[in-house]
Amino acid sequence: MGDTISIEEADRMVLEHQGWAESIARSVARAWNMDWRLDGLDGAAMEALIFCTRRFDPNRGIPFRGYARKRIHEASTDAARKSRGWRRGLTGAQKAEQNAREVSAELFNVFPELRNGELPQMEDGGGDSDGDTRAAVRQLLVGASIIAAKHATTAQPDDMLDFKRLVELMSTLEPVHQALMWRVYWEGESMRTVASEWGIDELNVIREHKVLLAYLLKGLNSQKVSPAPKVRPGLKTTAIKLKKEKLPGNFSDLVAHKFKGLDPTSKRPTASREGL
Repeated sequence: MGDTISIEEADRMVLEHQGWAESIARSVARAWNMDWRLDGLDGAAMEALIFCTRRFDPNRGIPFRGYARKRIHEASTDAARKSRGWRRGLTGAQKAEQNAREVSAELFNVFPELRNGELPQMEDGGGDSDGDTRAAVRQLLVGASIIAAKHATTAQPDDMLDFKRLVELMSTLEPVHQALMWRVYWEGESMRTVASEWGIDELNVIREHKVLLAYLLKGLNSQKVSPAPKVRPGLKTTAIKLKKEKLPGNFSDLVAHKFKGLDPTSKRPTASREGL
């Protein structure tokens, strides 16, 4: 196991990255329509930043911002979720709006272009701006569905059934593709972080992500399941490594345990509730 940095160096890093951590808290506050200071997101971000500087090990080869970004964002989001102003006296419609904002906040992390009022970039549109726009919107819709599915896995069984087909479709993907989608949507990591930790070019991850979203959209709109996308050359090394470990894909494991006991034909849980 590597060594963490000294307290003095950690303190220096806190001062150096304070503005960056605050920018994450502000972006979360904007997504939730909050005041980042009054609702306590600034303090949560700083606590997470301090924690990360104390735990950071440069010998692991991961840049500090790649290591700390997820933790600071999670802390800010948790502060937003726990805010008294956000939770107090919510009606049914307000709760639905809260859930929608949670999905929207996470969608900003998957598609950072949205922060600038832009749609996700499309590379294969052949110069057809209308086609690019439609493809980008479809990407956003599938991405939002995946995030909603994540939230549904901790909700009631009836809610989970609405997303069961999507998660089962994701379980048909190659293990490396499951790992990519899991880390981006379930763990909230950026594609840049995933690429850095896998030692590959970020563009390869972005392109793979677009292919997977197109596959999922096609599968959701058809009763027939198409063959899962093949792994592109850029991810071959990581794919081989995961296969050698012989571990089940993240979504394969989720389907095997989280959805056990659900009967999709009856729309009601069966006698077994194990894993819910």
